[in-house]
Amino acid sequence: MSDTIAADLGPPPIFEAILTPHRSMDRRGMYVVFGVMAAGSFLVTSLMYFLGAFPVIGFNGAELVLAIVLYSMNMRGARASEVILLTEAGLTITRTTPRGRRTQVSMAPGWLRVQLEENAGSNPILSIANREGRHIVGMALGEAERRDLAAALGDAFARLRSPRFDNPQTRN
Repeated sequence: MSDTIAADLGPPPIFEAILTPHRSMDRRGMYVVFGVMAAGSFLVTSLMYFLGAFPVIGFNGAELVLAIVLYSMNMRGARASEVILLTEAGLTITRTTPRGRRTQVSMAPGWLRVQLEENAGSNPILSIANREGRHIVGMALGEAERRDLAAALGDAFARLRSPRFDNPQTRN
């Protein structure tokens, strides 16, 4: 994914970050959880049937269906991503929704800066701004990851502003 984006822009990337939401369970783990939930639901439903508590059976089935739908929606959210690519030509932020829809924002390289807004009791808000506007990035990251990304972006912007030139005549 990042190779095609970098190939489209031309100049080599100074900085590239691919941000995806963290999911502690893969698809196989999700199926295991579904199996355990279905087995537990079957046991409870069977017990309620033999005790004559028929209304509980419907609620138990609805609860199982709701849990499976919510887990599936959560796992579908893992398909979202955000790619931040900095080249000498500018900064590009490409966002992909869980449904596969892409939006791309390009910013001119001049005046780029990182802003980390501290909010009491919540994660800081990380944004990239220049004279043209401000774009919030890294919404899927935790507090420590946002701080790390802010530091890495700050370093990359500093490298963009003060490039190192290799002059063969000044070598030893």
